Amino acid sequence: MKLSFPQLLQLRNKINELTTAENLENIIQNENFVLLFIADRKDLVFLEVPKLLDLKEEISLCFYSYL
Repeated sequence: MKLSFPQLLQLRNKINELTTAENLENIIQNENFVLLFIADRKDLVFLEVPKLLDLKEEISLCFYSYL
């Protein structure tokens, strides 16, 4: 799926919000997955916790600065 830069920023913010220690604990205790709308609600993604963490890492690499 293609994302514009603002959509990528929005996704990064949502992923960072979901992957705080408190939110991860709540996700694991309840259903152990999240449903995430992406690209202005055009796409719906089902992510289990390991995949959510993988996505966080992939997105953070997009913003990594090579100094």
